[in-house]
Amino acid sequence: MNLMSKNPKIELLLHPREVLNLDNRQQQMAIECKNGVIWVTCAGENKDYILHAGKRYVPKTKGTIVIEAIDREAHVDIEENK
Repeated sequence: MNLMSKNPKIELLLHPREVLNLDNRQQQMAIECKNGVIWVTCAGENKDYILHAGKRYVPKTKGTIVIEAIDREAHVDIEENK
């Protein structure tokens, strides 16, 4: 999925086991799990992250980001992180 938006924030609903690939090479972004649980990994980083509701992740590198909803639906906010 290729997301392009002029809005600095995008709200998504990921279904169980649904995977989202994001290109984080152009601008820094922040990912927040609003509800559910998500797995997040970013190319160039040495560890993956499990985010529960209310937790936020800001990638340390500019690479492809993969997000997956674990076990149930998850609401995710993706926004510019200036």
